[in-house]
Amino acid sequence: MCGIAGVWNVEKSYNVLHDLLLGLQHRGQESVGIVLEDFKMIKSKGLVSQVLSESNFLPGNCGIGHVRYSTYGSNTEIQPLIGITSKGKFAIAHNGNIPDAESRINSLVEKGSVFNSTLDTEIFLHYISLAPYSDAILSIQWAFSRIPSAYSVVILGKDKLIAARDRFGFRPLFYGRYKNGYVIASEDSVLYSIGANQIVEVLPGEIVIFSDSGIEKVKYANTDVKFCSFEYIYFSRPDSNFLYGNVHRARYRMGEILFEESNMAGDIVIPILDSGFSGALGFSAASKIPIELGLMRNRYLGRSFIMPENREEIIRRKLVPIPEVIKDKEVIIIDDSIVRGTTMKQIVKMLKENGARKVKVGIHSPPVIGPCPYGIDTSRKNELIANQKSIGEILNEINADELHYLSVEGLKKAIGGDNLCLGCLNLNYPV
Repeated sequence: MCGIAGVWNVEKSYNVLHDLLLGLQHRGQESVGIVLEDFKMIKSKGLVSQVLSESNFLPGNCGIGHVRYSTYGSNTEIQPLIGITSKGKFAIAHNGNIPDAESRINSLVEKGSVFNSTLDTEIFLHYISLAPYSDAILSIQWAFSRIPSAYSVVILGKDKLIAARDRFGFRPLFYGRYKNGYVIASEDSVLYSIGANQIVEVLPGEIVIFSDSGIEKVKYANTDVKFCSFEYIYFSRPDSNFLYGNVHRARYRMGEILFEESNMAGDIVIPILDSGFSGALGFSAASKIPIELGLMRNRYLGRSFIMPENREEIIRRKLVPIPEVIKDKEVIIIDDSIVRGTTMKQIVKMLKENGARKVKVGIHSPPVIGPCPYGIDTSRKNELIANQKSIGEILNEINADELHYLSVEGLKKAIGGDNLCLGCLNLNYPV
């Protein structure tokens, strides 16, 4: 999962990109990169606050940026990429994965293309160069029309900035007015947070072109919308808004419906912060069971911290129980998902060590039974606990007293629609 941003015709674009990427930091913490006009570039491993420091300031009125959590290619590679093509020089930043990237790369190499990175993002640059047009915009349209998924991208050219989404709309992308220009980001909440207005979604199958002439929109593909359900479940900020509305409200409804389906009883509800909080609020409201802060999260355990190799110790340092809250209680903990099961097992253990009489687990999404080929690192099948074990076996593995997941139908009801990618939850992949 990654976050992308763009700025057009705004003074001190460096500072604006800093603020946009800082607002998208939850989407990627491995590396940060920006490219400004005249293709000036800063890229490094680390967080936004570390990489885009005041001392690194670069002038410019336009640019693109990227925060990365690696899903394809080496984790040492950092976006944006810059390429000199037969249609001009471009910088590109990409959120998503091209599922058949390996075969596409092999085909291009056989035809004489030379790749300078291991990233699937570079495929776009080669397709642009190979397009049977001299015009850059027509070449970009041609390239996108031949890659069905999965991407939201921003491309910086010599005199244009381009934003685009694949025809399925797997990954989000928005733009809005800011001062005398425009800003682009993966989530609308980030645009609102810096004071942008007139915020619009880049539609699936659409290219939006920003230039000195204004905005031009081009539909380059017929759409078949399959928005990623995990954007609602886990990845996005609760103040973001997508296809079917606000993320917090959707997670709140997930919690409500989880109670309706499970009818779990207990003394207190404890959220696993942060993405389990909205669901826990909904579960508490529906069940009339009070919500309590029973686990504190250490928000300052950053990437610079020298983490112990033992995963149990990592979890203990990230989440700290409050014994006075949980002692002698039947505790219901609410989280967004269980992927491998190691974290939940340790949380249950810590709560019981600190006096919980019973620990019941509610997950406000269905079991994750398949990997994601579209840009989320949900592991291989054999690393997904729900793919390898039954719910009863998972219950025994994590040593909880009860375990309940939200149903797929309950998830769709909570989000409010059917045009969703649920591949990791039901193995029905759109592409």
